[in-house]
Amino acid sequence: MGDTPNESIEDLRDELARARERIATLEDRITAESKDKRAKADWVYAALESAEVGVWDWDVTRNVITWTDATLKIYGVRRESWPGTFEAFMEMVPPEDREPVQARIDRVFKHHEPGYLVEHRVVRPGGVTRWVRGHGFAYFDERDRPFRLAGVVFDITDEKREQEERHAMAQQIIDAQREALRQLGAPIIPLGPRALAMPLVGTLTRERADQVIEALLHAVSDRGAEVTILDVTGVPTVDTDVADGLIRAAQAVRLLGAEVVLTGVQPPVARALVELGVDMSSFVTKADLQSGIAWAARRTR
Repeated sequence: MGDTPNESIEDLRDELARARERIATLEDRITAESKDKRAKADWVYAALESAEVGVWDWDVTRNVITWTDATLKIYGVRRESWPGTFEAFMEMVPPEDREPVQARIDRVFKHHEPGYLVEHRVVRPGGVTRWVRGHGFAYFDERDRPFRLAGVVFDITDEKREQEERHAMAQQIIDAQREALRQLGAPIIPLGPRALAMPLVGTLTRERADQVIEALLHAVSDRGAEVTILDVTGVPTVDTDVADGLIRAAQAVRLLGAEVVLTGVQPPVARALVELGVDMSSFVTKADLQSGIAWAARRTR
């Protein structure tokens, strides 16, 4: 026997009641999960705010930029006065930084890159300049058109200042070391009232050859020297630039009225000078420093 109409109606009513219960359960679960997600999002935003990390969101299609309180603080603007457009943001970027910032964003959009990093300066209202580092994440629609760019921003002004201070300190150390090497690498030794000696040790570079010329000219001019001895016993080899430097040194010294004596030329250096075709007529050459000093003594007697 089949079910009576009343029984069928009751079954449908029971099934409908159970369906309503399942729907209510699902709605409660969705509501709870939504609240949990909002709570997690609120916790994340609160953590970022406390760490002074700004969060931003750019609706590209509507050209609307949303900033959190931390972002507003980093850029030094008030929410009520912030226009919230890309153009308003770019107005805060110094002219010399705008092109790299725009180029980085264009690259993300053109090559469909999911994210990017960029560092640039911003000028706050009132003229204060700060450095920021931004991390962005791009979103594209089904036709690969960008519709959203979002990310975080950090104020890195103190970091940049520390880098500049470290760079300046490192440069000071380099300059001090260079000066110390200059003084050690090109010492001037007086040999009586009208003669000087400059013993050179180690590899001669173009920079060092220039230092030799400068020190030599100052010493000859200050002391009124008539003879200057360049002793290259400790120089292992020379190249074209160094040979040219030695020739220029001799010519410059002769213009000041002094003669140059080259002593201690080692076989590899002599061979290199010959192969390079260096004109040695500007020099008086002696085998060693002792012979050069003896020649200078007779010359200035």
